[in-house]
Amino acid sequence: MKLGKAKSVYIDANTMTRQVLLYAPTRTSDGQGGYTTTFTLQSTVWGDLRPDNKSRAIDEPELQFDQRKRLYIRYGVTIQNDYEVEVENVRYTIHSIKDVENQHRFLELIIYR
Repeated sequence: MKLGKAKSVYIDANTMTRQVLLYAPTRTSDGQGGYTTTFTLQSTVWGDLRPDNKSRAIDEPELQFDQRKRLYIRYGVTIQNDYEVEVENVRYTIHSIKDVENQHRFLELIIYR
């Protein structure tokens, strides 16, 4: 399947060579009247991880670099925006999830490190 306006990016099941671990948030009691959020492994899928534009932001106390990437996985996986993904032993948070060209074949996840 070719993506984008110029149709220059190719994605297929053959390009999904990276193992992706999907972690779902679970709220547990901390014993003091509050809650803590832990992440438990929901499922393991194959995906295609591609680097995206790197953004650089200056916060008041420190200089911060965010690594933005695009992750493509097969459609039909139960996933939400509050999940976390792990690719090659690096944990990412999900910014957005999009059905690629509304064809119900692939999901595009914008993820940050």
